[in-house]
Amino acid sequence: MRSYILGRLLLAIPTLFGISAVAFLTIHLIPGNIVEVMLGTRTDVTPAQVAELNALYGIDKPLWQQYLTWAGHLIHGDLGFSLRTGLPVTSLLGPALAVTAEVTILAILIALCIALPAGTWLASRRDSASDVIGRVLSLIALSIPSFWLGTLLILVVSIYLPWLSSFAFIPFLQDPGRNLETMILPACTLALGLSAILVRMMRAAMLEVLHKDYLRTARAKGVSGSRVLGVHAMRNALLPVLTIVGLQVGYLLGGAVVVENVFTLPGVGRLVVQGIQQRDYPLVQSVVFVVAALVIVVNLVVDLAYAWVDPRIRYS
Repeated sequence: MRSYILGRLLLAIPTLFGISAVAFLTIHLIPGNIVEVMLGTRTDVTPAQVAELNALYGIDKPLWQQYLTWAGHLIHGDLGFSLRTGLPVTSLLGPALAVTAEVTILAILIALCIALPAGTWLASRRDSASDVIGRVLSLIALSIPSFWLGTLLILVVSIYLPWLSSFAFIPFLQDPGRNLETMILPACTLALGLSAILVRMMRAAMLEVLHKDYLRTARAKGVSGSRVLGVHAMRNALLPVLTIVGLQVGYLLGGAVVVENVFTLPGVGRLVVQGIQQRDYPLVQSVVFVVAALVIVVNLVVDLAYAWVDPRIRYS
């Protein structure tokens, strides 16, 4: 187990290096820089003053030198400072990451609560009318854009559930109840597409195990049908579902960019959008790097969870 984890962490090093290079080059490909954004349409600034500002922010150096400077600080755990606010990136990223992590975890929990029983139920009624309807509904749910769904939920809730229409974010530790009221709609918006994927995956995985010999043996011993499905079959069908959940974490974080801006949540997605608009290079680069590292860690945790779900799996 220890050697497996070490090997995975070593493989993550070139991946993170590639991600850091892509993140750095992508933000610098956008026309304009922070000095041009700050000055806007002002005409009373001389070229010498512009050059002085470029030197102040370090954007007068060649790109390769800027990248090496940033990467060198990154290796030592220093994410740098925001060019716009002058604050450490860690002080801006910490609170934003907590918001995004909360909405992502809630979305995963909601999706699992829907997908596991629904996928199991559809598999037990294979090719029936309810199975066909369930698959069609999952396709429809998968095709709904998150920005449209979020806007629709805001409209419906504002009209029919005004007590739930407060979108002013409140930290969980400050008021858990109010916090969940604020986060439930963004979480449901993110969860819809994920639940549609997981329902189909759970159904397919259950169909593969429903006719296994150990299930026939359990039925022959008099085990109830609900226990056969809910315990013996479901646990062995969870491995592909766990894989999809791990892979979807990256997509959920990407979807959070849209959802957080729709619901005005102060999360990582909104922080990145503001950083791109302001050409805040260190902020955007560091946020993308940290999120990528988190996705790698989540996928490693999911792989290790296989051994908990299926004791026959061993890592060496």
